[in-house]
Amino acid sequence: MVGKDSFWVSPIVWLFVGLLLGSAVGYSFFQTDIASGFLSTGKTTIPSYTPVTRHYFLVIEGANIPEGANAVWHAWTFNGTVPGPTLYATVGDTLVVTVHNELNLTHSFHTHLFDYNFKYDGSQANIITGIGAGSMIPPGGTYTYVLNTSIPGIYFYHCHSSDHHMISYHIHQGLYGAIIVDSVNKPHIDKDFVVFMGEMGPEVTGTGAPPYIMNGMGIPGGESTLMKIAETSGVSGVLKEANVTYLAFSGNVGQTARFNVINIGDQVHTFHMHDMSLISEWVSPGQEVPANTLPLSPGTADSVLVNFTQPGVFLFHCHVVFHADAGMIGLLFVSPANATALSQSRPSFPIFTMLNSTIMPPSNSTTVTMSNSTSTVSSQVQVSILPNSGVNTSSPGYSPQQIVVVIGVNNTVTWVNNDNMPHTVTSTNGTFDSGNLEAGQSFTYTFTKPGTYTYVCSYHSWMKGTVIVLSPS
Repeated sequence: MVGKDSFWVSPIVWLFVGLLLGSAVGYSFFQTDIASGFLSTGKTTIPSYTPVTRHYFLVIEGANIPEGANAVWHAWTFNGTVPGPTLYATVGDTLVVTVHNELNLTHSFHTHLFDYNFKYDGSQANIITGIGAGSMIPPGGTYTYVLNTSIPGIYFYHCHSSDHHMISYHIHQGLYGAIIVDSVNKPHIDKDFVVFMGEMGPEVTGTGAPPYIMNGMGIPGGESTLMKIAETSGVSGVLKEANVTYLAFSGNVGQTARFNVINIGDQVHTFHMHDMSLISEWVSPGQEVPANTLPLSPGTADSVLVNFTQPGVFLFHCHVVFHADAGMIGLLFVSPANATALSQSRPSFPIFTMLNSTIMPPSNSTTVTMSNSTSTVSSQVQVSILPNSGVNTSSPGYSPQQIVVVIGVNNTVTWVNNDNMPHTVTSTNGTFDSGNLEAGQSFTYTFTKPGTYTYVCSYHSWMKGTVIVLSPS
């Protein structure tokens, strides 16, 4: 006869309990800074940190990028590069990202962060609900996104628009970039590299463009093409192609580098580096990546730490080998400890804006010339004084309540009184004052100096707003 307590004696039950406890502990380990502590050198305590607000300004614009000798990719970019700028934060920081659209389709800035206000989603859901509809940015438009960084990790951003093309088309055309949220107790790194693996967008003229790219580059034929270049032009010929037709990084013996690798494509890719141990930072903290090959399904990412122990030239590539053969390869140049590391940065490319646009420019606009291409860019930002804000004490009064502008881009701000009561727009430091604004009246001010400007309504103390003015740099 089985006793009533025999259930707890069963080894199967204890195995089950052990799995549950192990899962819980493992989850807690992953969610805290304990994991990153294992990746640190000589750190046993987590330093104190006061979160800050970090401001970024991105311009959606086109770039004509040569892809080999006979092809040009007419890429869509953030700030003229593929990928776009990397946005860095320490956990707890607030990211304020202002995005201006210079192209002739609606685009957006959608992140894989979380715990942000829905109006900053930058997706079709904002259009459907009417909440934050401006986050889908029309041609010539500007929108500011405010994002939280709750948990350290590697994230990314991309366009989520489907204007004239499906979302994948917008992404493959180059509209993506990395977001790195570091732990307060982050590991020691000397070099921080970003690698985006994916497929090239379709807007290409000419022939011979690579179908698979890393950071917008690919060299069809892969390693065999590099060998042919070396045979005809020597090592200098191979170096000349660095960060032109293939992705290249450099460092010195004794240094530690972090490779932040993201699969932005629609196919499975892998990241393999020759003769290097890859230590996972996020997916399996502190663990060596099996076979030194990081598997990446579409939309996944990890950061790996690599110690440079010997000088040499080390290949890295997608180990879906026909992807590497088609161009998805790169070289890591490691110099001796005291030598000058090789360095060849990615060149800049001709920019195009509002190409073949049939969209009429805004009524109050200025003409801006960028890289031999002319476009119309709205120089004004509008703030609404909300209906009923004079009687509703819980109303923010001004919408948007906080804006970010850039001198020379969109530094003219107009406030429109959409309430049926008079209001003012009065700077708290005396910089500007609208005076009395009756219903329907407006006030315009052009900011010329960087800084943070707070303002209030002189009649209604609960109405407050902020303008953050950034320099063009």
